[in-house]
Order: sequence, then C-alpha cells, then structure tokens
Amino acid sequence: MTSWQAIRLVMGREIRERSRSGAFIVSVAITLLLVAAVLFLPLIFADDDVRYEVGVVGDGSQVVIDAAVALANPPGREVRTTIEVVAFATREAAEAAADAEEVDGVLMDGREIVVRGAGGEAGGALESLLQRGARSVQIESLVASGAGEVVDILTSQPLEVRSLSGADAEENSERSVIAFGGLMLLYMAVLLYGSLILSGVTEEKTNRVVEVLLAAFEPWQLLAGKILGIGLLGLCQFVGTVVIALVGINLTGVIDLPEFPVDSILVLVLWFILGYSLFAVMFGAAGALVSRAEDAQTVVAPISLVAVAGFFIAIQAVSNPTSTLSVVTTFIPPTAPFVAPVRFAFQAIPLWQMAVSVALMILTVVLMTRLAGRVYLGGLLRFGSRVGIREAFRTAEL
Repeated sequence: MTSWQAIRLVMGREIRERSRSGAFIVSVAITLLLVAAVLFLPLIFADDDVRYEVGVVGDGSQVVIDAAVALANPPGREVRTTIEVVAFATREAAEAAADAEEVDGVLMDGREIVVRGAGGEAGGALESLLQRGARSVQIESLVASGAGEVVDILTSQPLEVRSLSGADAEENSERSVIAFGGLMLLYMAVLLYGSLILSGVTEEKTNRVVEVLLAAFEPWQLLAGKILGIGLLGLCQFVGTVVIALVGINLTGVIDLPEFPVDSILVLVLWFILGYSLFAVMFGAAGALVSRAEDAQTVVAPISLVAVAGFFIAIQAVSNPTSTLSVVTTFIPPTAPFVAPVRFAFQAIPLWQMAVSVALMILTVVLMTRLAGRVYLGGLLRFGSRVGIREAFRTAEL
C-alpha cells in the first residue's frame, strides 16, 4: 500500500467518524440556525412599513418598480413596502435631487440605478429591491420568449449601479466585507476543526485505538490523514453553509451583497489553506501529548491564544492596514494568515511583502509538519501522564 493510499484510508475514516460525531452535528445545526436567524428574523420582527421615493428618467422604469413592489409584498406579510415615483425630465435634474436627498435613488431608463452613496442603509436595501425587480422582469421576458438564459440572470446584476459619491466608498465597503468575512472564517475554522483534530487524537489514545492503527499506518500518515480528512469535512460544511446562505439571501433580499473582487477571494483562499495547515499540525501534535480529554485544553491553550492574538491584530488591521503592527505581523507565520489577507483586501500590502510572507508561511508549514510529526510519534504511545514537547521529541524513533 502506497503512502497516498494509506492517507486516503485515514481521511475516509476521519470523515466518517467525525461527520457522525455529536460535536460536528451540533456545529452544523448551530450554523444553520444562525444563517436562518440572520435571514428571517429581520423579516419576522419588522414592524414598520417601508417607503421609498425613487426618481425616474425615461421609459422602462415603471415595470421594474412594479415588479420590485410585488416581490417586497408577498401575500400574508403585514409590513408593506411602497415606492413613490417622482418623474424627472433630465438626468441632471434627477441626479441633483438624489444628491440633495430629495429622493432615495434614481432609475434611469430601467437600466441604471443612481444612488447618492454606496454605504447608506436605505440605498443598499433599495438597490437590492430594484435589482430583484429587474431580474424578475428579465426572467418573465425570457420565459415568454422561450429563451434559456435564466441562470445568467440569476447570477448577475441586471441594473448598472452608479454612486454620486464615487466608486471608492463602494469598493472599500466590498473589500471590508471580504476582509472581515475571511477573518471570521479562518478564526472559526482554526478553533473548531483544530479542536476536532485535538479531540480525535486524544480519544484514540484514551481508548487505545491508536495501537491498532499504528500496526497498519505510519504515524505521519495518521497525522496527515486526520488533517486532510477533517479539513475536507470542514470545507464541505462551509461551502454548504455559504450556498444555503446565498440561496436564502436571493429569496429574501434581506441583505444586499456587493460584487466581490476576484483577486481578494483568491488570496483569501490561499491564506485559509496555509493558516489551517499550520494550526492543524500544531493541534495534532498537541493531542499526542495528552492521554485524557481533561488535559487537552491545558496543552492547546497556547495555540488558542496565538489564534486569538492573530484575530485581534487583524481587527486592528481592518481599521489601519498600514500600521507598524500590521506590517510586522505580516511576516510572523502564526499571525500572517489573519493579517495578510486583510491588508491585501484594502490594497495596503506591496507585492514583495506578500511574496515574502507566503514564502515564510510555506517554509514554516513544512518545518512545523516535520516537527509535529516527530512530536506526534514521540507522544502517541505514551499513556498516563502528560508528555512534554521536549520529551516527546527526544524519545521519538528516528
């Protein structure tokens, strides 16, 4: 059996065991409840009617507004949304009215939305509502003509959006969402799935299952299989949660989602993989040092503190991505996965700093994997009292 085949077997075992564990099922249930709460509680507890004033220029706007009002007022909903139409003869007059806050927005020829600023709550909700209305009109038109481009419409923004305050505010808002969302995602993944790796190693030591596994697999194969298996399980959970959330957002329109820059998303994925890999091997090695679940939290406390420190440093980087602290922690591997994506999202990190940070991170993951594998080997068959890192490293078989 090759090493990859062995790792795949361990991965499959971890996915089966962890997906049926109570902790994983509870985490999935809590995540779905949180998504449902974010999507539906604003609709349930909304108690005030919503009224917008929309300026229109040219033809084709009224049908979009009618569709938007129909979507915002489904049968049985007590809170009503109304849109009052204010006609303007020229584009300049409509934009002046929007800039003076005489209207909440302007719809130009049913093809373009003009808003005063990108970050306003009313403007964002109105924009989302009109986008849904325009999308509904396009779908009805396609169905009537027998066309089959519904998927393209559902995944695009049919109305062009232009802000009278410029594009900088909107772009910064989008990048801020990416930075903070990615930060929360990595932080949750490190703590949740790192704990699953830790508990998995500890449980196998406690019930002596590890003795049976070591008869068929090398210690490093067990560690690699656990990290990859739990990581894949976590990725599936997050992807599933995101898909469910996006479907719910499209159905309810309760949140206005901007279009995210692709480069920031790719960098976020890269750092998510690097950050998870680093902390996962640390949690796996820590689990091999203890034989009881009661001792696990003591061993893992320093790792958790590092993750917490990285999280709060990244929070500071969101407000000041060019500060000395943000720059220095970009080159420190345990904090870089939290800070570097935030700085990149705000375009506040030079290319050479990103390259050096990634190189240092990859080197650290490789070295930490070798170190963690040796600690894992030295502590895996040591039962009873807690084993120190030095002792585990020194007594590991070469």
